[in-house]
Amino acid sequence: HELTHVVQARNAGGGASKRVSRPGEPAEREADALSRKAASGEPVTVAEASQGIHGDWMDDALNAVGDALNMRDNEVELDALEELEKFRAKAFTPLTDHAPSSGLGLFDVAFDAASGRMTVTLKVKYDFVNGNAASVAPGFRPEEFTWTGAEKAAWKTRYQTDVSAMWSSQHQFKSTKPHWDAMVVDTSVVVTEDAGDPHYVLSVSKYPDDADMTGSSVCDPGYHHSGAVCAQNAADAAGNRPNHGSGEFDSNDTRPEQKLDWGNATTPVQFGAGATALNGAARAALAPIITQLKGNAAAHVELTGHSNNVHKRGVDAAQGAIDNMDLARGRTAAVAAHLQAAGIGAERIQSRNVGEQGADDTAAWRRVDVQVGTRQTQNPGLHETGHMLGLGDEYTAIDPAYQAMVTNTTGQVLAQGNNESAMSMGSTVQPWHYSSFLEALRAVSGMNEWSL
Repeated sequence: HELTHVVQARNAGGGASKRVSRPGEPAEREADALSRKAASGEPVTVAEASQGIHGDWMDDALNAVGDALNMRDNEVELDALEELEKFRAKAFTPLTDHAPSSGLGLFDVAFDAASGRMTVTLKVKYDFVNGNAASVAPGFRPEEFTWTGAEKAAWKTRYQTDVSAMWSSQHQFKSTKPHWDAMVVDTSVVVTEDAGDPHYVLSVSKYPDDADMTGSSVCDPGYHHSGAVCAQNAADAAGNRPNHGSGEFDSNDTRPEQKLDWGNATTPVQFGAGATALNGAARAALAPIITQLKGNAAAHVELTGHSNNVHKRGVDAAQGAIDNMDLARGRTAAVAAHLQAAGIGAERIQSRNVGEQGADDTAAWRRVDVQVGTRQTQNPGLHETGHMLGLGDEYTAIDPAYQAMVTNTTGQVLAQGNNESAMSMGSTVQPWHYSSFLEALRAVSGMNEWSL
């Protein structure tokens, strides 16, 4: 009976009204008669054109019957959209310890098609250790190389927040299935602390906030730092080797470094013997620096504080180095204060103090070196986290497995170089940096039809 109305509606050519047809009307009589014939096995031919519908539910009925018989005008598209709705309603099994094909990185993956969100979870164990004073300039106080509880908590919070901010929602995945244009996926990257079953064990050394860089690195899953090399993880009593990797960070790895500007010229700002106050010559030397910084809102500046190696009479070498480091710190503080008074934001000023390192007893060492940078900075810890997410370095020779993963997922051919890429010396998350996430999305969704 209802199938007869479907054909009658088509015969009407869109002319059927939205009123409910009455039992005595021709379309109803024909539907009753043909349904009896069809039930008894007789062939039927629909002649009437329906002048009405059987309630608002008729649209759904027509669609359902048309779908079953593949009779709808846009059948392919409608079938695809129905398939998409089923896909969105599906619950997907999370991936545990997903290992990208680059051989780098390890993380968990959860996918919610309904919200269009994939969550990448990096589980880490933190080992906070004392820094090595011999790795930086002399003159920092011993207590500056040990952690307080508050410092540990602050470092974890900043690291986890900064990783999520930098690596999440940078690029969007799109389904390549026909008519699935609306199926897009954003990525959230989350770092969680998990001492029992981490993907990476991070050893974080404590250094003074104004000490120079010490260098950071990551060992691949299944390996850990052993001196200057990565050694295979030891097997347990059952012969199983933990699959976690390791990272060696320092407390300053969450601050920006102007790596791309390290070769820029520096301007020396001289100070008097034992002095930390700016004189007229020092202020004059800073005037063009201020002009340059004001002329480019994206510019930033690094201050390196020095002193000569002259010690006060009667003090030992260690105390003499501390005294000279204090002088260097006072000088960079004076320069920074002068820049801020001129309208340069504190967030654009970085201080690195080296005290008497490399100095002699001459007046030339009583200075602050001022280096203006105009290119993108990089937080080393966020770069290193890229390795934990499956990505290789791009400032050195490109690892073949990393290149293969990028090419297979995005078609991109990488070129070694010093540039603003997050995996080179900058902070830009390029589209191909989501190649390991694209692999993960294809795996967790059980579907290959995804692209960036």
